[in-house]
Amino acid sequence: MKYLFKTLGFYSIFIILVVFICSLLNLIGVNSTITNFLLFLFNVGAFFFFGFKNGKRVNSKGYIAGIKMSLLFLLVLIIINLFTSNNFFSIITLVYYLILVFTGIAGSMLGINKKKDTN
Repeated sequence: MKYLFKTLGFYSIFIILVVFICSLLNLIGVNSTITNFLLFLFNVGAFFFFGFKNGKRVNSKGYIAGIKMSLLFLLVLIIINLFTSNNFFSIITLVYYLILVFTGIAGSMLGINKKKDTN
């Protein structure tokens, strides 16, 4: 659990940096659709990367480790969404969150399989 909270701290720093980059892109005139897509890609990459690292750390059941990690990260995104968005829940948001959770699970499962290949 201590490792998950440490990873959560890294993810929070990552989110702050990505939001800063996307804000700069909006200030220089890049379309908001492009910045939203970049934010989505960065989140998918972060969920996969941290899931992969978490999967390499656990001994068995990578999908459960991926679920725990993804839900913890998703809690951060939901809290951010509460403060920044007028419409908290929509089908698009639900699909976005499900894609992120499944990406974290897939990364964790791949990480546990790659760990076994190196042993």
